[in-house]
Amino acid sequence: MVTEADIIQGIEKDEFTFFYQPKVSLVTGKVIGAEALIRWIKPDGKMVMPDEFIPLAEETRLIREITRHMFPKLISDILVLLDIDDQLTVSFNASAKDFEDDAFAKMVIDRIQVAQLPYNSLQVELTETVMLEGGDTVKSNIIPLSEAGVSLAMDDFGMGYSSLDTLSKWPFKIIKLDKGIIGRMMDSDKSSTIVENSVRMAHELGISVVAEGVESNAQYQHLLESGCTKIQGFWISKPLPLDRFIAFVEEDIRWSGIPIGLIHMAIIDHVQWRKQLVSEVAKLAVLPKDSPNRQFQVVPPLSCRECRLGLWYHGAGQVFSERKSFQELDQPHCDFHEVGKTLVEMVAAGASLTDLTPHLRELSEHSVVVLGKLQELENEGLMDMHSAHEEWIAHSLHPKRSN
Repeated sequence: MVTEADIIQGIEKDEFTFFYQPKVSLVTGKVIGAEALIRWIKPDGKMVMPDEFIPLAEETRLIREITRHMFPKLISDILVLLDIDDQLTVSFNASAKDFEDDAFAKMVIDRIQVAQLPYNSLQVELTETVMLEGGDTVKSNIIPLSEAGVSLAMDDFGMGYSSLDTLSKWPFKIIKLDKGIIGRMMDSDKSSTIVENSVRMAHELGISVVAEGVESNAQYQHLLESGCTKIQGFWISKPLPLDRFIAFVEEDIRWSGIPIGLIHMAIIDHVQWRKQLVSEVAKLAVLPKDSPNRQFQVVPPLSCRECRLGLWYHGAGQVFSERKSFQELDQPHCDFHEVGKTLVEMVAAGASLTDLTPHLRELSEHSVVVLGKLQELENEGLMDMHSAHEEWIAHSLHPKRSN
């Protein structure tokens, strides 16, 4: 049984180290970073697992000492990893006790500045329990990290009783779907729906999603089709010591899959854009011609490059750039937006609903073309995704060989 004295001795003898569990992008199929996990390795090589010492460290407040002792090592490791691939990001878990005062946040910022690390190469993972326990004190001491550019991730999302409320109050840029929900989603319609809706909600909020605890091909495929963009778990790799993680990155494995779920997201985004615009112009068109409220329209981005569909098309969607249906999407989408701009201008000039009706029909006609191209692209992608993945599995390219 681990004692407080054992932990203190472990710190003094520098027996703690980091293992790195890879994270993979479902958009590019590449390793994009890792979660740094503390491991305690005794001189005889025996590993003391986290659940054997972390609870005691939390209870005795030694977790602060462990974190402060380990953070310089983390910075050194990140420097090594960025020399291998400067696009990698590393996350680490923090405790409420780490943020009981501003000392830790100041140390993090100071170490990053001295090492000349990009702030976005580091992410801090906090559970809802940590935030509820720490309250305003933790929030006030972690905000400077967020403002500096260190991303804040909500760990174990979906397990807390008020995750959505907590999410609304904190400056999160990432949510990590709890491994329990991921583990149940193939056998539970409720868990599957929670995963899909969480991914969609994060998309709407502009928050990145990582699914943790992915352990099977079926889970991998389901997340790909749901629009999730990042995963980690034993299906990719168990946590690895630094040297083996570097070797893992250097293998440059490309995980099979086409980000088909993002096409479905784009379809929903387009429909929501159209509904929002039509609702707004119709509401204002019934007002008196000279109503000042006509000048205060609340409309979605009018540029075909700045709406969510446009951002996807010119961003992650470029993986489909060689497909004819993708190429044929751009012009009708921009034509659709031009009609949208016309509607907004007409409302501001005092047009009635009768005046707008022909243009609303034109907007719908362009929308049907856009949706048709997206649906065609989605159908093609689904067929190609499944055939490519089966071929990938058949050729034994599965990364479990690296475990």
